[in-house]
Parts: sequence; structure tokens; C-alpha cells
Amino acid sequence: MLRFVIRNAKFLIVTVLLMACGCKSHKTAVVNAAPEFNPEETWVLVSMRGKEVFYQEGQSKATLQVNPEAGTFSGVNGCNRYFGTFKDLGNGKMALSDFNGTKMACPEAFRKLESSFMQLIRKCDGYRLEAYSLELLQEDKVVLTFEKLEEKENNQ
Repeated sequence: MLRFVIRNAKFLIVTVLLMACGCKSHKTAVVNAAPEFNPEETWVLVSMRGKEVFYQEGQSKATLQVNPEAGTFSGVNGCNRYFGTFKDLGNGKMALSDFNGTKMACPEAFRKLESSFMQLIRKCDGYRLEAYSLELLQEDKVVLTFEKLEEKENNQ
């Protein structure tokens, strides 16, 4: 009986150690993985200069998509589509240039967001990217904050 208990205890200890080692290495790999821009992801504007963005009824949400491989960015500014050139300068620094976009007529309330957003994004020179949030910076100060658009929202 004692041999049976000792053998089962050894088996249990080895099993727990193997599981712990396997979990630790997996967690380390995930924790150390730095988020990268994914061209398939859409980011939705939630605040400008720390103030929450409120969208009018019928207004498109301001969005941003970044494709570092193609060197481009694009999105909607609450009224019109915009796009341009993206360059990752490393260490959270970036350059956005060659801004262009559509010029559709929009209600005055929509144009306020569009104007403010475009003024701020043109000045951004850095970013902080996490799994579900993106902050665009001007001289290391957060000016635009985005949240990742969930897949189910994207399909609606």
C-alpha cells in the first residue's frame, strides 16, 4: 500500500512540474510578444486630447487602419475617408504624410469632428500600441486614443 501511495505521489509531482514548466514557457512567449500593426485591424477613435468622443446619430465612427508593409494608413474621419503614407521610424516613432481623402458634404456637427481629428492626426509623430488600444502621440503626449474594433462590430 505504501509503495502504491509513493508511486502515485511521484507521478503527481512529475505531472505538476511538467505542467508548470509548459505553462510558464507559454506565458513568457505571450508576455514578451510586442504588438504589431495588423493591416486587417480597424481602430475606432474614442478620445481626442483626453476627452471622450461622442458620435452624432447617423455619423460614421472615426477609424484608422495601418498597413506598415505597404507603408499606408487609411480610415474614416467621421465624415470622409482619408488615407496617406505611413512610415514606422522605430521605438514608437512614426511619420504620417501625403494626406488625401474624399470631400463629401456632411452636416456641420460631423465636420467639427472631422476638422479636429484631421488637425490632430497630422501632428502625430509617435504611437503606443497594445493588444486592444492604440494611442497616437505628439511629442510623447497622447492626442488620439483608439480601441480595436471587434470582429463582430466590423461585420455589422
